[in-house]
Amino acid sequence: MNQSAQLPPQLSTFAPDVDWMYLFLFWVSVASFVAIVGVMVYFVFRYRRRPGVDAVPTGHGNTALEIAWTFLPLILLVFLFHEGFRVYVQESVAPQNTVDIHVRGMQWNWEFTHSNGVQEFNQAKIPVHTPVRMIMSSSDVLHSFYVPDFRIKRDVVPGMYSTLWFEATELSTPEHPVRVFCAEYCGAARGGTNGAEPNTNHSTMMADLHIIPQADYATFLREGGGPPAECTGAADDVSVCWGQHIYEQNGCRACHGVDGATQAPGPNWKGLFGHDVALEGGASVTADEAYIRQSILEPQAQIVHGFGNINMPPYHLRDQEIDAVIAYMRSLDQ
Repeated sequence: MNQSAQLPPQLSTFAPDVDWMYLFLFWVSVASFVAIVGVMVYFVFRYRRRPGVDAVPTGHGNTALEIAWTFLPLILLVFLFHEGFRVYVQESVAPQNTVDIHVRGMQWNWEFTHSNGVQEFNQAKIPVHTPVRMIMSSSDVLHSFYVPDFRIKRDVVPGMYSTLWFEATELSTPEHPVRVFCAEYCGAARGGTNGAEPNTNHSTMMADLHIIPQADYATFLREGGGPPAECTGAADDVSVCWGQHIYEQNGCRACHGVDGATQAPGPNWKGLFGHDVALEGGASVTADEAYIRQSILEPQAQIVHGFGNINMPPYHLRDQEIDAVIAYMRSLDQ
């Protein structure tokens, strides 16, 4: 892995070309700064005011010098444009054999949907040495998918699709995944009680890309996802552990507390399951399995009284994941 002292690790096929352009511009700027300041200091010393020496006009211009300092930078600019456009086209045109992953940005989470229908929130498995295309959309406001280690960034705009592609060159480790950021200011946390926690506001809208071998990714597509590894050996119910994992990883805690007291921005989960809930418009409903399922898949169908101004996006969880969330909610009352 090549890495400059100024830049993040190079973990994609794009990174070396992007870094070369950056370092070339950096050293051209350093050389230009030294040359210009050096000449300026020389002129300040050479033509300084001295007692008994009168100022003498230096002439009316130098045509050859003016032509030189006009056309020499032009040659440099043409070269920079050519190299920059070459890298831009390379990053913009995806090859034919890409692995497609759909990405949805929402306040303040990233949702990844693989070709087998499995969804991951704020983390995604990525095959190494394989072109991967992200087909991206937003469910609310403008976001920006930014991966510094890959040297890629693309805006995610409501009402349209944008795409980018990359090819990871190295495997990641569980301790050091490749981090995704939102590079667009997409809103501040409402309430502010959990501002420092992951996926609770713009500054913490991050996701982890786990770069795995191609064979492991093929197995994942064939077999689908299940409970995370830390839940398979859980002393308590695996479903409860999985539900808590979904609550933490999917950004649910940004709006829903589990302490039984905090009621902002969304209803608290503790003491919710199995009890009657007052809805907007005066009706009420029992918060049973059917209600929780509908609230996850269709959040605007039955809105809790007092939360009509909250625009919760739909979460396309699988039945097993919804069951795990319900198991976790029920465990909060035990």
